[in-house]
This record gives sequence, structure tokens and C-alpha cells, in this order.
Amino acid sequence: MQAIEKPGAKAVRRSPRIPKEVAILLIGSDARGKDFVEKTKTVVLSRHGAGIVSTHKLGVEQELIAIQEECKREAEIRVVGEIGSQDGFYTYGVAFLDPDIDFWGIQFDSPPDAGASESRMALQCTMCGRREAINPDALESDIYAIHDGLLRDCKQCHRSTLWKQSSGDVPGNLDLPEAAAVSAEPPSQLEPVAPPKAHENRRKHTRVKVNFNGRVRNRSLEEDIVVCENISRGGLCFKSSRSYQKTAAIEVAAPYAPGSPDFPVSARIVYVQELPEEKMFRYGVQYLHTVNDGRSSTPLSAL
Repeated sequence: MQAIEKPGAKAVRRSPRIPKEVAILLIGSDARGKDFVEKTKTVVLSRHGAGIVSTHKLGVEQELIAIQEECKREAEIRVVGEIGSQDGFYTYGVAFLDPDIDFWGIQFDSPPDAGASESRMALQCTMCGRREAINPDALESDIYAIHDGLLRDCKQCHRSTLWKQSSGDVPGNLDLPEAAAVSAEPPSQLEPVAPPKAHENRRKHTRVKVNFNGRVRNRSLEEDIVVCENISRGGLCFKSSRSYQKTAAIEVAAPYAPGSPDFPVSARIVYVQELPEEKMFRYGVQYLHTVNDGRSSTPLSAL
């Protein structure tokens, strides 16, 4: 869907968009809390996110995991907003939680007017008046243009609210990666505050609830079909009737389906919980080989 652009939208873009379809696996929960694993695609790419298609209704600020099916790169994403819908398919703008990730492996040209001060955008919560400064991506600019605002979590209202562009200027000395925390009382201008820690109040890697099988092998290559409960970029949690020692080295492939190709990866047990009523054990697993540029050895097979 072609976004209707408002004056000044280009001035706040951090990177251009590239129309491109990339096959991805989307793992997460829909707006009703139902877990899903969906084969889908992108419709447009940017350095900091993408436009993706889904048959599921997703909520703003919702976090999911996206995996490129061809190269198995994995990234944590959040839903910025809905771009459009047609015939049961929804198109969403999503942003990477890690702003420095090179997920697409594509060189994006910087827009000629992407100055540091011009790239910031001052937004104000329409409910409580709280103001924050963000560095919007191209897709966020499009979503703002379509809906005349952005739905964002407000720390003052403790829920998602509509944010509109503030008339106040963004100070040149405000140096925050995503937002500036300010007083609930609308000040005459945005005041710089101490930057929050990256991904504050979040786990190191976002965990997504799942319900599918995985295959585990120990050093003796004994095969164990397990039930996976959640998955993240750094590991997963599964239940099994077999007993494994903490720190045990294993290989794990998930999702797993008999007859389908899978990609096992080296991992180790970092957490063990006995479930006597179920006669099972719950295990936390950490992958041993992940890298920082978005490529991951996380085993992800086609469903």
C-alpha cells in the first residue's frame, strides 16, 4: 500500500525504503494472546525495520521474532503500527529492537537531508501531555502520515496512547537513541535527561511463547523429542521426561517435524526445574554460537 506523505515526512527519515519481498518466519502472539508461527514475507525493507504481511491481528509495541528463511538470520522486532489491510492480510511496520543490527545485509544509502538535529522528531502524548524525542524510521514516518499520529506506550499513562508531533523544537543537545523521559507536565520545551539504559526493563533477548516440538541430542547422540515453551534469539525453554544435568552440552533443533529438514545447533543446559506432578523436567537452554550482526546459528527448520 502506498503511504500518503505529509510535508516534512522526508526530513525525519533515517534511511530510505527498498521495496523487496523476503521470505520470513514470524514467531509470536497475536493481539488476543494466541501463539503462532507463520510463514510470511516482507513488502519493504529499511535499515531499521520492514513492512511485513501477516494474517494475524497484532498490537502496537508488541514484540515478536522474525527469521529470514533462506539464511536463518534472526531478529527481535516490535510492531510500530498498521500500514494497511486487504482480504484478511494485514501490513505492519516493524522496527528492530537492536538499532545497530545488520539484519538484511543490504547497503542503505543515507538520505541527503538526514542531519542529526533534523532526524529527531518531538512527539506528545495526547492524553497526559508527556513529550518524547524519537528518531523515526521511514516506516514510522509513513505510519504517522497515514494515521496522523503514532500509537506508543506511554510511561505516564501506563498504556498505549496516541502521540502527535509536538510544536516544540527538539534541543540540539538531546542525545537519546529513542526517547527522552520528561515530566508529565508539558514543559515549554523538551529538556535533556539522563539516557535510559538500552532495552531497560527488558530481558537481554525477548522471549516469545511457543508450542511446538524440538529435537534434542546429547553427547551419545540419543534423540529426544521435546516440547518447546518459549524461544528467543539467545536460547529456548523446553520440557522433557528425560533428565539432563545442568551445564550439559546438547544439540537442539526447533521447530522440529519428522521428515522436514532441520538445523541443529550446539547449546548447553543453564536451568533445570523438576516437575514431579507431570513427571517431567523444564530446561532453559542457551545457544553457544550466535553473532552480533544478525546472523544466528539458532536452529529453525521449515514447518
